[in-house]
Amino acid sequence: MRNASGARRGLNHWLLARASAAYMALFLPIFFVYACQGGLDYAAWRGLFLPVFVKVAVLLFAVALLAHAWIGLREIFIDYVHPLFLRLSLVFLFGVVYAACLIWAVAILWSLK
Repeated sequence: MRNASGARRGLNHWLLARASAAYMALFLPIFFVYACQGGLDYAAWRGLFLPVFVKVAVLLFAVALLAHAWIGLREIFIDYVHPLFLRLSLVFLFGVVYAACLIWAVAILWSLK
């Protein structure tokens, strides 16, 4: 019996990339329409991010963006970086950077009061 875990993992990554792209494609126009209703000064932008549903939507956008980028970079590293140590080092480095970006996004969004 053949192990299909690699194929299933590939399908999961493909589905996650498509789902994240769909969310980002839906989020951006809605967010820009919502954001353009107020002014473009600091107080208006700060007020824009105060409701919890906006914070959650923006956080989901950040997660979708980072997941999409992670999958894309992972595929590039697998295809074009052949030394295993270098490939694993790059995957680890970008994983740490993306995790730090997500933590930073959470800190920014939930520091607004």
